[in-house]
Formats: sequence, C-alpha cells, structure tokens
Amino acid sequence: MARIRTIKPEAFASESLAAVSLAAERTFFGLLTQADDHGRFRDQPAVITGLLWSLRPEHGPVDVEDDLAQLAAAHLICRYEGDDGKRYLHIVTWRQHQKINRPSGVRFPACPHHDIE
Repeated sequence: MARIRTIKPEAFASESLAAVSLAAERTFFGLLTQADDHGRFRDQPAVITGLLWSLRPEHGPVDVEDDLAQLAAAHLICRYEGDDGKRYLHIVTWRQHQKINRPSGVRFPACPHHDIE
C-alpha cells in the first residue's frame, strides 16, 4: 500500500531532474508514491505504467522504460536484479528526502550497490 510522500520545493530546481524529460520527471514523482518504505519497487514498466499513467494511454510501457532509463542515467534511481532473478529499482536519495515514521517490513530486496542494512 502506498503511503503519503513528500516532494520538497528544491525538487523543482534539481539539476539531475532537469536533465531528464518532463515525462521521466513525472514518473520519478510517481515512483515516490509507490515505493516501499525503503524506496524500493519492482522494475516492471508495464505495471508502473498502469499505476502512474493509466489515464494517459499515449504514455505506455515502452515510454516508461525510456523514463526509467533516463532516471537511471541521471543517477536518480538504481536498477538491479534480486537474488530471486526479478528486477527491482530503488530511489537513490530516498533516505535524504523521505522520513518514514512507522516503517513497514522489507518488501523488496536491498540494492546491492547502495543499501547497507
């Protein structure tokens, strides 16, 4: 279940967000609402499309894949494979920007490149 997330005013002056398309930026903000309490989510463009772009059929899974590639190239998200062979992503600066009062348990595997738990 998605929880309430915040977007800081500085996000709109972020050089890394300015380096991606407006669609990728919207996907990024949408991922904030869908990620678990550790900033992780399944890397499934079709599912992300359904959650974030359901009322915008012109922006499909191929477009979301491009959004995710842009976000990864800008180091805003990290895409990785879990030990289960499934694809995941996490928001790289999650802990700097989100404060979770009552975190739920771990839903997705930790990122082998950034998470130290």
